[in-house]
Amino acid sequence: MGSQPKIGHLVSLRNLGGVERHFSRFFTTMLEAGNDYHVLPMTDRIHPIVQEELSDHFWRIHSVKGPRGINLPRQIPWLRSTYQRKLLKSLTLEQLVIWNKYRNFPIALPNDVPIVHFERGSAWFIEPAPDIQRYVERWSGVICNSHASLRMLQLKLGLSEECPALVARNAMSLPQVTATHDGDVFRLGFAGRLTALKAPVVALETIRLLRDIHANVELHIAGDGPLRHPLQALVTRWGLADVVTFHGAVKEMSEFYCTLDAFICPSWREPFGNVVQEALAHGVPTIVGNVDGLPEQVIAGENGAVLPTIRSIGELAEHDLAFVGPEVRVYSPDEDAIVAARVISPVAAAEVLDKWIASPELRCEMGRRARQILAERFDYPDYCSAVGDFLDRLARDDVGCA
Repeated sequence: MGSQPKIGHLVSLRNLGGVERHFSRFFTTMLEAGNDYHVLPMTDRIHPIVQEELSDHFWRIHSVKGPRGINLPRQIPWLRSTYQRKLLKSLTLEQLVIWNKYRNFPIALPNDVPIVHFERGSAWFIEPAPDIQRYVERWSGVICNSHASLRMLQLKLGLSEECPALVARNAMSLPQVTATHDGDVFRLGFAGRLTALKAPVVALETIRLLRDIHANVELHIAGDGPLRHPLQALVTRWGLADVVTFHGAVKEMSEFYCTLDAFICPSWREPFGNVVQEALAHGVPTIVGNVDGLPEQVIAGENGAVLPTIRSIGELAEHDLAFVGPEVRVYSPDEDAIVAARVISPVAAAEVLDKWIASPELRCEMGRRARQILAERFDYPDYCSAVGDFLDRLARDDVGCA
């Protein structure tokens, strides 16, 4: 372990979101591989589940708020800053990785330690500002969860293309269970928080079109959120109560995916799209829009379909203003530019699904190919090796863009 660079990770572990779960698994895996990693939690509280997952490595977790569980008051800033300087000096870090945060750090960033930023979607919410510019200029390297994330940093925040960068797309292990595509009813799935940005209303529009030409089709929605009542009202208005099922928060998502024949992710902003990866991993062909990081997982005609986002979001107001949401800007892979968000057409989605409905054999083959692509390109051990090697080479000042 002595030959490995000593690397600190400044990360928020307070909640149980995607970053927290990802970090917990990544950190444990990298320690098992012999890396010398340490955690600097951004908050006092660590979520109980994350805390349990990291319990074997508690001595590698170092509070930036005070020693031995003591929270030094911010009202006496010199006291906390003195403690933090001593902490960093004792750790002798060779690198500090900052996870998905741009400002309001709980610790003064050390000038003598190289900074690596780990981007997992925050770039879409950050606007250029002097403090952001200063932070970006400090980076000795950056890791992004999609090519779209990297381009957002370069196009929006002015990240130099000379900055060493690694695109490390999220990875996962293949589940043992898969969709069978052998039922009498064609089941389309949607999963995600029911908010305007996720565009669940497009899934409803699509199943409405399919119901006009196919009797045995259903839409299954996993997730909850503020749009549930407007969506249910639309289901009633369109007479789709026997077609659409709202499952709410689903505990066993693997079981949910295995019941599906196809999956749709109509989001108009999605830095990567974890639910897309999960559906594909279970052998479910998937429809996505050509926006942000979504098309980086789907190969048209092989494991799903990538549809152009040609429709104005404002058109969704014909159903309910709640479906429109705030105006946002996203990354367009076609234009390699930041553009106003648009959404996919339900007509185009229904045309694709019509072909899939007609051929269970095609769905099975696409599902098999989806799992093959995941195993080849999104393997978790390969992901950890790539990130670990990149950080090691950065710490040794021997790295370029990857």
